[in-house]
Amino acid sequence: MIRAHRLEKSYGRGDSRVVALGGVDLEVDGGEVIAIVGKSGSGKSTLVNLLGGLDQPDGGTLEVDGQTISSLDRDGLALYRRRTVGLVFQSFNLVPTLDALSNVALPLVFEGLPKAERRRRARSLLDRVDLGQRADHLPSELSGGEQQRVALARALACDPRILLADEPTGNLDSVTADAVIELLLGTQEDGGARTLILVTHDEDLAASASDRIVRLVDGRVAS
Repeated sequence: MIRAHRLEKSYGRGDSRVVALGGVDLEVDGGEVIAIVGKSGSGKSTLVNLLGGLDQPDGGTLEVDGQTISSLDRDGLALYRRRTVGLVFQSFNLVPTLDALSNVALPLVFEGLPKAERRRRARSLLDRVDLGQRADHLPSELSGGEQQRVALARALACDPRILLADEPTGNLDSVTADAVIELLLGTQEDGGARTLILVTHDEDLAASASDRIVRLVDGRVAS
């Protein structure tokens, strides 16, 4: 499903240049659940940004489902983000002026679906994460766990084949975090061939939730 070969990414220039990824090789099968683990500065978020089409590598190649993502232009990356990957972040990234239903429905606007169909799908996804009763609430009226569940529902709106979760429990208490992880794993099961990539610094979470752990150290795969 995913094949990365010698991915490189740096930031800055000259003496201030920082190597975030120094030649990463990685293969992920369809339907696999992997955890990417490493300390702060190890390159975890940079790697997930490349996998999610949010950034482009400076070198190397990245193929997803037979498509070379590393050579796509801006429009191609936008289509890839919309239809192939769903993204869940630590900071939720909900639109503060939209209620939960509208936040979940937002990606479907770009698919050209009628408003009634967008709302139907969004409501179904909110029900799936046990938030149907909070559909008309703004993010500021929701707890952290509820906001993350809305973000998860939004990530699933276009039925992506890959779900990328970057420190999805970092802002949550342990009980709420466990509930979110259970939902994440449940969506992978529901999606059949959906692949789940979980980025975390929590070794226990990685061991309990994934099929395989990929450990990054200083921008390289250590194990």
